[in-house]
Amino acid sequence: MNSFRKITVLLIIVFSLIAFNKPANSQRNRSNERHPNGKVVVVKSKNHHFRKARVYHPHWAPRVSYRHRWVYFPRYNFYWDNFRNVYVFRTGTIWVTSTNTPQEVEKVDLSSLKKVELNENNDSKDAIQNNNDEHKSVYKAD
Repeated sequence: MNSFRKITVLLIIVFSLIAFNKPANSQRNRSNERHPNGKVVVVKSKNHHFRKARVYHPHWAPRVSYRHRWVYFPRYNFYWDNFRNVYVFRTGTIWVTSTNTPQEVEKVDLSSLKKVELNENNDSKDAIQNNNDEHKSVYKAD
C-alpha cells in the first residue's frame, strides 16, 4: 500500500512537470530580438506552411505550363479555369461556365491565340467575370 502511494505521488509530480512546463500559446511563437538601437523587440512568428506549387497543363495546350488558376483570352473575351477545367464566357447578358469550348472559338487553335495568365490575386476568385471590365481595358485584344 505504501509503495502504491509513492508511485501515485511520483506520477502526479511527473505529470504536473510535463503539463505545466510548456509555454502558453501566446508565448509559444515569440522570440526576443535586439533592435539596432538597443530596444528589445518581440517577434511573433507565423506558422510557415508553404503552399504546394501547382502546375497546370490545359488540354488545349498540353505543352504549356501555367502556375495560376485563370487564363484570359482578350480577343474573344473569355476565361479558362485551370482548377476546374472549365470555360467561363458571356452568352448574351449572362456568364456561362461550361466544359465545352465557346461556339465562337470551336474551330480556333487556342494555343496560338494571345492569352494572359492572371496573377495569383485572382486565384481565389470563383466569379472572375466580375472583373471583366478591368481585364478588357488592361489586356487589349490584337
